[in-house]
Amino acid sequence: MLSYYNIASTGTEPNLKLNSHFVGSNLITPKRLDFAYYSSFNEDIGEMIIIQRLIALPNDVVKSIHGNFFVNDINVDDSLNLRYSYKLSIEDFNRHIKNDFVNDESFFAYPINSDSIVTFLDEDYVEKSPINLKRQMSNGSSGLSKDIKSKTNLSWTINNFGPITIPEGKYFFVGDNRDNSLDSRYNGFIDEKDIKGALLLQF
Repeated sequence: MLSYYNIASTGTEPNLKLNSHFVGSNLITPKRLDFAYYSSFNEDIGEMIIIQRLIALPNDVVKSIHGNFFVNDINVDDSLNLRYSYKLSIEDFNRHIKNDFVNDESFFAYPINSDSIVTFLDEDYVEKSPINLKRQMSNGSSGLSKDIKSKTNLSWTINNFGPITIPEGKYFFVGDNRDNSLDSRYNGFIDEKDIKGALLLQF
């Protein structure tokens, strides 16, 4: 069966665009690194369909090192163009980056003090930037899912944890907008029964 959905968040940017649409099918079994969609319940909204990148299957071993994901000791982020947060001066932002935001509502930035700003940029954009950009990475454990939290290693954080083995019947999803996505790092593993299908087409 085919299903049609609107993408209402920036969590899958830059590869699935805000306000774009996708067609998916429950006749396809998603593979590692596929975009797949699943059902999730929110107390305020009710049932939601969420599309994210499936990075780990049952019995896979996952770890995150400085925000980079390794599955079975392979860096699965290497082949992807992802979006991360960066800290830079307001002067540099206004001079080199601000104008690129004008026609793309999926990008945003916010000041953290009178001199600095945090903005979310794609890796391919950063590679071409005329200025040196430094990732602004969370080192906290606030919001870390109980599926990931370790009773023996209290130093685990959102961007540094593992290795953990994904249990039978469970799956690990993340958004490509890595510093702005509520995914398995926060919400825990996804049950197989809640996975509704895999992406066929985006437009």
